[in-house]
Amino acid sequence: MSAPVLRHSARIAALLAGLLLAGSAHADEPTLAWRLPLPAGQGWRIVDLREGKGVRHEEYIPRGQGVDDYRDRLLVQRFAAQDMSPEAWLGHVADGLARHCPAFTTSGLVGGQRDGLPHATRTAYCGRFDARPYGYVIAQKAIRDGGHLFVVEREWRLPPFAIDNQGLASFDTGNLADDAALKRDIRAAVRWLTEQVQPTAPPR
Repeated sequence: MSAPVLRHSARIAALLAGLLLAGSAHADEPTLAWRLPLPAGQGWRIVDLREGKGVRHEEYIPRGQGVDDYRDRLLVQRFAAQDMSPEAWLGHVADGLARHCPAFTTSGLVGGQRDGLPHATRTAYCGRFDARPYGYVIAQKAIRDGGHLFVVEREWRLPPFAIDNQGLASFDTGNLADDAALKRDIRAAVRWLTEQVQPTAPPR
């Protein structure tokens, strides 16, 4: 694993998870390796897998994209919730990300419950991350599983983009067809999170 990827892996979500764990004074329950239906349309390969101290962390990028110059990424985490709801977790992530993004907005916060597990989804748009030559679109889903949160994140790393006065992201790749394809991809990822990311714990 290269140094840039490791640094990137430790950004907002991982830092917040670490802070939550630091405040825990009791032993964590065993981490479950929940099955995740990966999005259709491209092959994904795992580039980071860590487990310990109650945290499971997985990262995937598509086959054909490099670990240093990828555009697409999946992040999967499970960690102690510290009495935090899915909506509250997504709010903390958005607040932390917004501090690094002069142009920032969110959309589509939806909460619910399935099979007794509360969940929430939301998409965040970061026009430019600090001084780096790219921004992010991050579609997220958080599921509360007893004393743990299970978080799935679909991320796009894109050239810097603008956010208009109505809070809408304005992508400008120089190709209208590419812009339209990106928007379709984001909508498809949100549907995937909403409809398919409903993990069930494997048999013990």
